[in-house]
Amino acid sequence: MTDQFAYFVGTGPTAMALYTEERPSSLWRRSGEQWEYLSLYDWAWRKVEAKEEAQLLFRAGDLHPVTAQRAAEIEADRQACVRYWARYMDEEDWREGEPPTTVVRRRRSPEYMSDELYRGSKGFWGPTHVILDVHEGRTSDWPHLVELSAKEADALLHELFGVTGAVDL
Repeated sequence: MTDQFAYFVGTGPTAMALYTEERPSSLWRRSGEQWEYLSLYDWAWRKVEAKEEAQLLFRAGDLHPVTAQRAAEIEADRQACVRYWARYMDEEDWREGEPPTTVVRRRRSPEYMSDELYRGSKGFWGPTHVILDVHEGRTSDWPHLVELSAKEADALLHELFGVTGAVDL
């Protein structure tokens, strides 16, 4: 990273209060009028073209300035902008101490948002609507989610399915 850029983290927009300056949704930088964002899918900086600026900067939500050092920390940590949850069948199961069924995660990059559920029997992450269903009230019969760190998610996946490193990006 060079000092020619001003760095920012995004914290939204979303109906859920998931993202903060400490746990951002995205990493941005600007040199003059040129905006770039860090793609959380291939971990490369992408220039924002003029025709995409309104759409992509809207997806950035509130932008908060950060130091080049903090930006470097976020860039080096592929888990910095990923959120994980243990998925329970419902809140009653969680309250009764039943084990979760799997882990879900959200990777929210400026160009695309991906909600995934770990499909333990098949050993891969696949698309899901669970996070939207729960946090945005899209159905009335939703599972219960409990937020986890990446380390806790990895440990839970090991406990449930005997895999390690499933959270690696």
